[in-house]
Amino acid sequence: MKNILSVVVSCVVLAGCNATDDEADKQARNTNGYKCEQIRVLGSSIPKKVCSTREQRKEAEIRSKEATRNAQRPITLNGIE
Repeated sequence: MKNILSVVVSCVVLAGCNATDDEADKQARNTNGYKCEQIRVLGSSIPKKVCSTREQRKEAEIRSKEATRNAQRPITLNGIE
C-alpha cells in the first residue's frame, strides 16, 4: 500500500513539473507586452498580483490623465466662473 501511494505521489509531482509554460506562450506574452506586478492595496499588507498587456496599461494611463484634467478644471455655472 505504501509503495502504491509513493508511486502516485511521485507521478503527481512529476506531472506538476512538466506543466510549465512552453516557448510559444512566452513569446506571445512578450509580443503583447504582458507584464505582472505585485501591488499593495491600501489597508492590506498582502500584495495583490495584477497582470496586464501593453494596451491595457496605455488605456489606464490615458483614463487617469483625463480624470486628473477634469478634476483640475474650474467649475462653472451657466458659463460664469
